[in-house]
Amino acid sequence: MNRLNNVVIKLWLTIILIVTTVLILLSVALITFIQSYFTQDTEEHLKDNAERISHLVEHTDDNKTAIEHSRSLIEGPVGLIIMKDEQAVAREREDQSKVKMLNAIKRNKDYKKVFSQGKHISEHVTIKVDGKPRTYVLIGYPTKHLSSKQDNQGQYSGVFIYQDLKSIEQTTNVIAVIILAIAVIFLAITTVFAFFLSSRITKPLRQLKTQALKVSRGEYTQTLPIHTKDEIGELSRAFNTMSSEIQQHIEAISSSKNIRDSLLNSMVEGVLGFNDNKEIIISNSMAEHILKTLDDVTISQLVDQYQRTLDEQQTQFGEYEINTRYYVIIMSYIDQIQPDGRSGAVAIIRDMTNEHNVDQMKKDFIANVSHELRTPISLLQGYTESIVDGIVTEPDEIKDSLSIVLDETKRLNRLVNELLNVARMDAEGLSVEKELQPIDYLLNKIQQKYRQQATDLQLNLNLNPETDGRLWSYDSDRIEQVLTNLIDNAARYTEPHDSITIRVDENESEDILYITDTGSGIAPEHLEQVFERFYKVDAARKRGKQGTGLGLFICRMIIEEHGGQIDVESELGEGTTFIIKLPKPKQNDA
Repeated sequence: MNRLNNVVIKLWLTIILIVTTVLILLSVALITFIQSYFTQDTEEHLKDNAERISHLVEHTDDNKTAIEHSRSLIEGPVGLIIMKDEQAVAREREDQSKVKMLNAIKRNKDYKKVFSQGKHISEHVTIKVDGKPRTYVLIGYPTKHLSSKQDNQGQYSGVFIYQDLKSIEQTTNVIAVIILAIAVIFLAITTVFAFFLSSRITKPLRQLKTQALKVSRGEYTQTLPIHTKDEIGELSRAFNTMSSEIQQHIEAISSSKNIRDSLLNSMVEGVLGFNDNKEIIISNSMAEHILKTLDDVTISQLVDQYQRTLDEQQTQFGEYEINTRYYVIIMSYIDQIQPDGRSGAVAIIRDMTNEHNVDQMKKDFIANVSHELRTPISLLQGYTESIVDGIVTEPDEIKDSLSIVLDETKRLNRLVNELLNVARMDAEGLSVEKELQPIDYLLNKIQQKYRQQATDLQLNLNLNPETDGRLWSYDSDRIEQVLTNLIDNAARYTEPHDSITIRVDENESEDILYITDTGSGIAPEHLEQVFERFYKVDAARKRGKQGTGLGLFICRMIIEEHGGQIDVESELGEGTTFIIKLPKPKQNDA
C-alpha cells in the first residue's frame, strides 16, 4: 500500500493505463475495421461473380454449358446455386450444405425479391454443417434467360453465390494476433519509457519532499539543485527562497529570544508573564527563585492581585514581606500576551529589602545617634553644672566628676570619629599599607590590651595563639582596629566566665583568623545583615553601651581592602565566630 502512494509508481501506472487503454481501443478498432473491410470486400467480389455469371447466362445460347463452366470456375471456396424460379429443388447428388443453403433461400422472404422484383440481395446466413453453426455470405442476383415465362409474368431466375466467413475470421484472427503482439511490444517499450520518464519527472519532486522533511526538522542550510526551467524548476527555486527566508526569520526570532532571555535573566528584578488561565509563560531566574520562597498566603495574595489586574485592566501594585525580605510587585495588563490572542498580565518583582533595611537603619541610626549623643552630653552638662554651681566641692568628688566628663568626652570623640571614618571611606576610599610581618606581635598586643578588662568582666581570654613566627601580609594598624572592634563586641555579648578565643589556620592561598566567643550568639535572621552600616542587633546586647552600628561595617571594609573576606557563624545561645581570611604573601614578596 505504501508503494502505491509513491508518486513515481502513480505516474508510471497512469502512463501505462493510458497507453494500454489507447492500444486496446486501437486494436479493437483495427480488428473491427479489417473484419468489416474483408467482409465487405468478399461481398463485393461475390456480387461481381454473380453479375458475371448472370450476364454469361443471359447472353449465351447454351445455358447448360454456361452453368457448368460457371460451376467449375466458382465452386470450391465459393458455393453456386442457380434457380430458375422459387420452386426449384435440389438435385439428388447435391451436398448437404448446398441443400441447406437452398432451403435457407426459400425460407428467407428477402430473397423472394430476386425472383419477383429482379433485385440483388446480400445477407449473412447461418446454417448447421456437421452439427455446427456456420455463417455464410449469400449473394442473390437476378437473371432473365432461364425462365420461360418471364416476359409474360415478370418473373426472374436467380443466381446465388455464397462463401463461408470462416476464412475471413481466420484472416482477421491472424491480423488480430499480429496487432496484439505489436501492442504488447509497444506496451513493454512504453512501460520502460514511462518508468524512466516518471522517475526523471518526479526526481525533483522527491528531492523537494526530502528537503521539506529536513526543513520540518529545522535543517535550512541545504538547497535543491535546479536542472529545469519548467514549473518544477520554478517550484524548486521558490522552495529554496522560502527555506532561506524561513532560516533568516528563525535566526532573527532566535536572536531576539536570546536577547530577551539574556535581558530578563540579567535583570535584578523578577519578571513573570501569566496568561488568562494563570499559567506562567514567561519568567526569569530571579522570579523563579522568588517563587520558591512564597508561602500559601502570599500566593493567594498574588492571585488576588492578578485577578484585579485582569478585571480592571490597569496596573496594580502590591507589597509583600517574605522571610525578612521585602518585595514590591507591579502587575500590568497585557491585551495579547500569546499568539492566539489570549490576554494576560506581566509582573515585575522588585526586591526592596536593601532599601527597606537602609530606611530602617537610617531611622535607627538617627534614634541611636540621638540617644548616644544625648547621654554623654547630659552627663557632661550635669557634672559640669555640679562643679560650676559648687554642688561638688570636695577634691575627690571633683576629680571623679572630671573623670566621668573625660570618659564621656572620649566616647563622644569615638562616635564622631566612626562617623567621620565612614564618611571619609565613602568619599576617598580606604587606604591600606600592607607589610610582610609576623602576626604574633599584634596578637600579643591585643592580649595585653584586654587583660584588665577581662579581669573586670571575669572573662577567659586566649588571644595570642602560637603561629610559629609565620609571616603574614597585612596593615598592622588596620587589623588591630578590626580585632579591637570584634573583641569589644564579644565582650558586650558575653557573661562572666565566658571565653573569647583567637585561633589561626591556613589553606593553600589564605591565612585565617577565628575570633570565637561563647556569648549569647546572633539570631539567624540577623546574620546576613550584621556587616551592613548602621545595623545593630539590640535584642542580643547584654552589657556595655550601645554603638552606632558602624563597627562591623568598617571591619568588612578593611578586610576587603586587604583582598580578603570576613564571615560570621553563630548559634543563638551558643556563641559567635568571626572568620577573617587574608591572602597569603606571594613568593616574590617573601
